[in-house]
Amino acid sequence: MASRATQSELLEQRIAENASAQQIDLTTWIFDRVALRAHDRVLELCCGTGGQTLKILELLGEAGRVVALDVSQDALHTLTSKVVPANGPKLTPIEGSLDDFSRPLRNAGLQPPSFGLVFCAYGLYYSADACRTLEEARSWLNPGGRIVVVGPFGPNNKPLFDMLRASGVAIPEPVIASSERFMIETLLPWAARNFECISLHTMVNRVPWSAPERVLNYWQNTTFYDAEKRGVFENLLRRHFEQHGQFVNEKWVMLAEMTDARS
Repeated sequence: MASRATQSELLEQRIAENASAQQIDLTTWIFDRVALRAHDRVLELCCGTGGQTLKILELLGEAGRVVALDVSQDALHTLTSKVVPANGPKLTPIEGSLDDFSRPLRNAGLQPPSFGLVFCAYGLYYSADACRTLEEARSWLNPGGRIVVVGPFGPNNKPLFDMLRASGVAIPEPVIASSERFMIETLLPWAARNFECISLHTMVNRVPWSAPERVLNYWQNTTFYDAEKRGVFENLLRRHFEQHGQFVNEKWVMLAEMTDARS
Protein backbone atom coordinates (compact mmCIF):
# COMPACT_ATOMS: atom_id res chain seq x y z
CA MET A 1 0.00 0.00 0.00
CA ALA A 2 2.67 2.52 1.02
CA SER A 3 4.77 1.85 -2.06
CA ARG A 4 1.88 2.41 -4.48
CA ALA A 5 0.72 5.44 -2.51
CA THR A 6 4.00 7.27 -3.12
CA GLN A 7 4.37 6.55 -6.85
CA SER A 8 3.73 9.86 -8.56
CA GLU A 9 2.55 8.35 -11.84
CA LEU A 10 -0.16 6.31 -10.05
CA LEU A 11 -1.21 9.36 -8.05
CA GLU A 12 -1.51 11.46 -11.20
CA GLN A 13 -3.76 8.83 -12.80
CA ARG A 14 -6.02 8.61 -9.71
CA ILE A 15 -6.35 12.37 -9.54
CA ALA A 16 -7.05 12.62 -13.27
CA GLU A 17 -9.82 10.00 -13.21
CA ASN A 18 -11.54 11.64 -10.24
CA ALA A 19 -11.08 15.20 -11.50
CA SER A 20 -12.38 14.45 -14.99
CA ALA A 21 -15.74 13.19 -13.72
CA GLN A 22 -16.29 14.67 -10.24
CA GLN A 23 -19.38 16.85 -9.88
CA ILE A 24 -17.70 19.24 -7.41
CA ASP A 25 -14.15 20.45 -7.98
CA LEU A 26 -12.33 19.37 -4.82
CA THR A 27 -9.67 22.09 -4.80
CA THR A 28 -12.21 24.86 -5.37
CA TRP A 29 -14.39 23.42 -2.59
CA ILE A 30 -11.44 23.39 -0.18
CA PHE A 31 -10.30 26.95 -0.79
CA ASP A 32 -13.80 28.35 -0.78
CA ARG A 33 -13.67 27.33 2.90
CA VAL A 34 -10.01 27.85 3.85
CA ALA A 35 -9.25 31.55 3.69
CA LEU A 36 -5.67 32.44 2.76
CA ARG A 37 -4.09 35.83 3.35
CA ALA A 38 -1.69 37.24 0.78
CA HIS A 39 1.28 37.08 3.17
CA ASP A 40 0.59 33.64 4.68
CA ARG A 41 3.42 31.18 5.17
CA VAL A 42 2.10 27.68 4.58
CA LEU A 43 3.56 24.27 5.33
CA GLU A 44 1.90 21.64 3.16
CA LEU A 45 2.46 18.06 4.23
CA CYS A 46 2.05 15.26 1.65
CA CYS A 47 1.83 17.75 -1.19
CA GLY A 48 2.07 14.98 -3.79
CA THR A 49 2.09 16.27 -7.34
CA GLY A 50 0.52 19.59 -6.41
CA GLY A 51 -3.23 19.09 -6.53
CA GLN A 52 -3.72 21.80 -3.90
CA THR A 53 -0.26 23.39 -3.88
CA LEU A 54 -0.80 25.17 -7.18
CA LYS A 55 -4.01 26.76 -5.90
CA ILE A 56 -2.31 27.89 -2.69
CA LEU A 57 0.46 29.53 -4.72
CA GLU A 58 -2.16 31.22 -6.89
CA LEU A 59 -3.98 32.64 -3.85
CA LEU A 60 -0.88 33.97 -2.08
CA GLY A 61 0.63 37.35 -2.77
CA GLU A 62 4.30 38.06 -3.45
CA ALA A 63 5.12 37.91 0.26
CA GLY A 64 3.42 34.54 0.74
CA ARG A 65 5.42 31.33 0.87
CA VAL A 66 4.69 27.59 0.61
CA VAL A 67 6.99 24.90 1.93
CA ALA A 68 5.72 21.75 0.20
CA LEU A 69 6.90 18.47 1.72
CA ASP A 70 6.54 14.99 0.25
CA VAL A 71 8.35 11.69 0.65
CA SER A 72 8.55 11.21 -3.13
CA GLN A 73 11.17 13.16 -5.03
CA ASP A 74 9.39 12.22 -8.27
CA ALA A 75 6.19 13.82 -7.00
CA LEU A 76 8.09 16.99 -6.10
CA HIS A 77 9.63 17.11 -9.58
CA THR A 78 6.15 16.78 -11.09
CA LEU A 79 4.90 19.58 -8.85
CA THR A 80 7.72 21.99 -9.70
CA SER A 81 7.26 21.31 -13.42
CA LYS A 82 3.68 22.63 -13.15
CA VAL A 83 4.51 25.88 -11.33
CA VAL A 84 4.34 29.01 -13.47
CA PRO A 85 7.52 31.15 -13.33
CA ALA A 86 5.81 33.97 -11.43
CA ASN A 87 5.01 31.62 -8.54
CA GLY A 88 8.37 29.84 -8.46
CA PRO A 89 9.92 32.13 -5.79
CA LYS A 90 7.02 31.39 -3.42
CA LEU A 91 7.65 27.63 -3.39
CA THR A 92 10.20 25.60 -1.44
CA PRO A 93 9.86 21.86 -2.21
CA ILE A 94 11.37 19.58 0.43
CA GLU A 95 11.72 15.81 0.36
CA GLY A 96 10.83 14.30 3.70
CA SER A 97 8.69 11.82 5.60
CA LEU A 98 5.62 12.64 7.65
CA ASP A 99 7.24 10.82 10.52
CA ASP A 100 10.37 12.99 10.58
CA PHE A 101 9.62 16.20 8.73
CA SER A 102 11.22 18.65 11.18
CA ARG A 103 14.71 17.45 10.33
CA PRO A 104 14.56 18.26 6.59
CA LEU A 105 12.85 21.57 7.39
CA ARG A 106 15.68 22.51 9.74
CA ASN A 107 18.23 21.34 7.18
CA ALA A 108 16.61 23.83 4.79
CA GLY A 109 17.25 26.63 7.28
CA LEU A 110 13.80 26.80 8.86
CA GLN A 111 13.13 26.98 12.58
CA PRO A 112 9.85 26.64 14.49
CA PRO A 113 7.56 28.47 14.77
CA SER A 114 7.46 29.46 11.10
CA PHE A 115 3.95 28.96 9.68
CA GLY A 116 0.50 30.47 9.94
CA LEU A 117 -1.05 27.40 8.32
CA VAL A 118 -0.14 23.73 8.24
CA PHE A 119 -2.19 22.03 5.52
CA CYS A 120 -2.55 18.37 4.59
CA ALA A 121 -5.01 16.86 2.12
CA TYR A 122 -5.35 13.12 1.58
CA GLY A 123 -2.12 11.93 3.13
CA LEU A 124 -1.94 12.27 6.91
CA TYR A 125 -3.19 8.69 7.34
CA TYR A 126 0.07 7.44 5.80
CA SER A 127 1.93 8.51 8.94
CA ALA A 128 3.05 5.68 11.22
CA ASP A 129 1.81 7.79 14.15
CA ALA A 130 -0.58 10.50 12.97
CA CYS A 131 -1.02 12.04 16.42
CA ARG A 132 2.72 12.45 16.82
CA THR A 133 2.89 13.99 13.32
CA LEU A 134 0.12 16.42 14.31
CA GLU A 135 1.98 17.33 17.51
CA GLU A 136 5.05 18.04 15.43
CA ALA A 137 2.97 20.13 13.02
CA ARG A 138 1.54 22.13 15.92
CA SER A 139 5.06 22.94 17.12
CA TRP A 140 5.72 24.72 13.81
CA LEU A 141 2.69 27.02 14.10
CA ASN A 142 3.08 30.71 14.80
CA PRO A 143 0.88 32.09 17.61
CA GLY A 144 -2.64 32.15 16.25
CA GLY A 145 -1.77 29.63 13.53
CA ARG A 146 -4.06 26.88 12.33
CA ILE A 147 -4.01 23.33 11.00
CA VAL A 148 -6.26 22.19 8.16
CA VAL A 149 -6.66 18.51 7.31
CA VAL A 150 -8.77 17.17 4.43
CA GLY A 151 -9.57 13.52 3.98
CA PRO A 152 -12.19 10.84 3.28
CA PHE A 153 -14.64 9.50 5.84
CA GLY A 154 -17.68 7.29 6.35
CA PRO A 155 -18.97 5.33 3.34
CA ASN A 156 -16.32 6.82 1.06
CA ASN A 157 -15.86 4.79 -2.16
CA LYS A 158 -18.73 2.50 -1.13
CA PRO A 159 -20.06 1.78 -4.66
CA LEU A 160 -16.58 0.84 -5.85
CA PHE A 161 -15.71 -1.13 -2.72
CA ASP A 162 -19.00 -3.07 -2.94
CA MET A 163 -18.32 -4.16 -6.52
CA LEU A 164 -14.72 -5.03 -5.73
CA ARG A 165 -15.79 -7.20 -2.81
CA ALA A 166 -18.39 -8.88 -5.03
CA SER A 167 -15.48 -9.71 -7.36
CA GLY A 168 -13.57 -11.40 -4.53
CA VAL A 169 -11.18 -8.52 -3.86
CA ALA A 170 -10.03 -8.33 -0.24
CA ILE A 171 -9.58 -4.63 0.45
CA PRO A 172 -6.70 -4.25 2.94
CA GLU A 173 -7.59 -3.09 6.43
CA PRO A 174 -5.26 -0.04 6.24
CA VAL A 175 -7.20 1.12 3.17
CA ILE A 176 -10.52 0.79 4.99
CA ALA A 177 -9.15 2.54 8.06
CA SER A 178 -7.77 5.48 6.08
CA SER A 179 -10.77 5.73 3.78
CA GLU A 180 -13.55 5.44 6.34
CA ARG A 181 -12.40 5.87 9.95
CA PHE A 182 -9.25 7.98 10.19
CA MET A 183 -10.83 11.43 10.17
CA ILE A 184 -13.46 10.55 12.77
CA GLU A 185 -11.54 8.18 15.04
CA THR A 186 -8.03 9.69 14.95
CA LEU A 187 -8.08 13.27 13.72
CA LEU A 188 -11.13 14.71 15.48
CA PRO A 189 -10.30 13.42 18.99
CA TRP A 190 -6.76 14.82 18.66
CA ALA A 191 -8.13 18.14 17.40
CA ALA A 192 -10.57 18.41 20.32
CA ARG A 193 -7.78 17.81 22.83
CA ASN A 194 -5.43 20.34 21.30
CA PHE A 195 -7.52 23.20 19.88
CA GLU A 196 -10.32 25.34 21.24
CA CYS A 197 -12.12 25.61 17.90
CA ILE A 198 -12.72 23.06 15.16
CA SER A 199 -14.58 24.04 12.02
CA LEU A 200 -15.91 21.08 10.03
CA HIS A 201 -17.15 20.95 6.45
CA THR A 202 -18.30 17.82 4.63
CA MET A 203 -19.55 16.92 1.20
CA VAL A 204 -20.49 13.92 -0.89
CA ASN A 205 -18.89 14.25 -4.31
CA ARG A 206 -20.45 11.99 -6.94
CA VAL A 207 -18.04 10.73 -9.60
CA PRO A 208 -19.99 9.37 -12.60
CA TRP A 209 -17.67 7.43 -14.90
CA SER A 210 -19.05 7.11 -18.42
CA ALA A 211 -17.04 4.07 -19.56
CA PRO A 212 -15.71 0.87 -17.95
CA GLU A 213 -12.18 1.85 -18.95
CA ARG A 214 -12.34 4.91 -16.67
CA VAL A 215 -13.26 2.78 -13.65
CA LEU A 216 -10.58 0.22 -14.46
CA ASN A 217 -7.94 2.89 -14.93
CA TYR A 218 -8.76 4.40 -11.55
CA TRP A 219 -8.70 1.04 -9.76
CA GLN A 220 -5.47 -0.20 -11.33
CA ASN A 221 -3.72 2.92 -10.05
CA THR A 222 -4.97 2.62 -6.47
CA THR A 223 -3.32 1.12 -3.40
CA PHE A 224 -5.92 -1.69 -3.40
CA TYR A 225 -5.56 -3.03 -6.95
CA ASP A 226 -5.66 -6.84 -7.31
CA ALA A 227 -4.60 -8.01 -10.78
CA GLU A 228 -5.75 -11.58 -10.09
CA LYS A 229 -9.36 -10.43 -9.62
CA ARG A 230 -9.40 -8.05 -12.58
CA GLY A 231 -11.25 -10.44 -14.93
CA VAL A 232 -14.12 -11.05 -12.52
CA PHE A 233 -14.40 -7.35 -11.72
CA GLU A 234 -14.33 -6.42 -15.39
CA ASN A 235 -17.23 -8.80 -16.13
CA LEU A 236 -19.33 -7.37 -13.28
CA LEU A 237 -18.49 -3.85 -14.37
CA ARG A 238 -19.52 -4.42 -17.98
CA ARG A 239 -22.83 -5.95 -16.87
CA HIS A 240 -23.37 -2.88 -14.69
CA PHE A 241 -22.79 -0.57 -17.67
CA GLU A 242 -25.18 -2.58 -19.83
CA GLN A 243 -27.91 -1.96 -17.24
CA HIS A 244 -27.12 1.59 -16.09
CA GLY A 245 -24.93 3.24 -18.73
CA GLN A 246 -22.50 4.63 -16.16
CA PHE A 247 -20.84 3.83 -12.84
CA VAL A 248 -21.24 6.38 -10.06
CA ASN A 249 -18.72 6.32 -7.25
CA GLU A 250 -19.03 8.53 -4.17
CA LYS A 251 -16.22 10.44 -2.47
CA TRP A 252 -17.15 11.46 1.07
CA VAL A 253 -14.93 14.39 2.06
CA MET A 254 -14.28 16.07 5.41
CA LEU A 255 -12.35 19.29 6.00
CA ALA A 256 -11.30 20.08 9.57
CA GLU A 257 -9.82 23.49 10.39
CA MET A 258 -8.28 23.77 13.86
CA THR A 259 -7.72 27.19 15.44
CA ASP A 260 -6.87 28.60 18.88
CA ALA A 261 -4.41 25.99 20.12
CA ARG A 262 -4.86 24.99 23.75
CA SER A 263 -2.01 25.88 26.08
